Amino acid sequence: MREPRRAHDPGPMLPFWCSFVTTLALLAGALWTGWRARRRAHLWLAPLAIVALAVTVVLTERLLRAAEFPQQAMRIHLAFAKTAAVLVVPVILSGLWLLRRPRARRLHLVCVGLFLALAVAATGTGIWVFSLSTPR
Repeated sequence: MREPRRAHDPGPMLPFWCSFVTTLALLAGALWTGWRARRRAHLWLAPLAIVALAVTVVLTERLLRAAEFPQQAMRIHLAFAKTAAVLVVPVILSGLWLLRRPRARRLHLVCVGLFLALAVAATGTGIWVFSLSTPR
């Protein structure tokens, strides 16, 4: 009989961490191309980053089944993560508006800045919560 895998075993964790790193790279690329006004690349990278973020969230659900996470720490993380997820909507809408109206640039920049601040906080608290987890 095979021994069950542990939550911190790299085998079951590999898809999550690959998706997480891919999401960070795509977000960084979308930020850089947006800031440098490289519209064509930005219009590819930004949607790909959002899709990668969704995949990472789905893979996170597997982590929740593989380990025990402290409830209070998880509540803190989820507050940041859920707020960041909601802020994706204004980023998308202001970006679409910016395609038609250059005056929306400031609004889009504010939306992106808020999203990034919450995404960084969610990333930090997520890593913190993971470090406190114990295998099931």
